[in-house]
Amino acid sequence: MTDLLVPFDNSPPAVRALDLAIDLARARAGTTLHVLSVLDRVGLDTRELIDAAEIEKVLAAEAAEMLDPARARVGAAGIAFDCHVASGAPARVIADFAREHGISQIVMGTRGLGGISGLLMGSVAQRVLHLAECPITLVK
Repeated sequence: MTDLLVPFDNSPPAVRALDLAIDLARARAGTTLHVLSVLDRVGLDTRELIDAAEIEKVLAAEAAEMLDPARARVGAAGIAFDCHVASGAPARVIADFAREHGISQIVMGTRGLGGISGLLMGSVAQRVLHLAECPITLVK
């Protein structure tokens, strides 16, 4: 059995990565696609929020909304899939998820919605390359 992980932020490269993962899953019987939305707390304006529970509620709502297009796309392809939500440092969360769930391959876009932090600290994809233990396919 093969499990593929697609980190998904609804950016054009992430959508292309999802499409490639769908094609790979179709070619490999018994493959389950795991679509992961990782929201980083950096940049979240917590001044308007009351407590940690409220922060988690906002993050969960944003992640669920971000995964809607992926759910529709994979569901239409008729492939077994699970959607997951996590928060934290994206590269670390992606690598840890892959390790903890026995993922055989990560398929991810090379440019997401990283903005200024991506310019200053390098891309999430680059950090995942260094942290993950499974093969990674990067999609432009």
